[in-house]
Amino acid sequence: MPGAGGHLVIAHFDWIPLPGNIAEVAEKLIEKHNPAWKLGAASGCIPSGLGGWRLRGSRDLKTFSFDLDVPYSREGWRGRIRASAGIGASLSSEAIAAFDSEPEATPAERFGDEPLMVQHRVFAAIGTRAI
Repeated sequence: MPGAGGHLVIAHFDWIPLPGNIAEVAEKLIEKHNPAWKLGAASGCIPSGLGGWRLRGSRDLKTFSFDLDVPYSREGWRGRIRASAGIGASLSSEAIAAFDSEPEATPAERFGDEPLMVQHRVFAAIGTRAI
């Protein structure tokens, strides 16, 4: 928690899984290889915990978000999925190897030529600590 008169910025950047888009396909693939992963279907906004920050003396808490399409090569997108909390950060090396052999990680037929455009959301919360 910042000191009196301090400022806090919380920023979050994540893909947005929508029906039929490449992020939804990625999340289904993560769930296939890691059924314990429960972070899918997120909205890209992280309001949990902000109410507690208000209760501890903050003021002028503001949030905003915006969406953008981020270009990826097939290899880059596969790497993004592999580095996610659902694969690289939580699976054994054997399970990661099984993911790496999965052709659906970058489905060429379904999503066309590079660059793959993947919708992401930027969310931020900005506040000031009361004096």
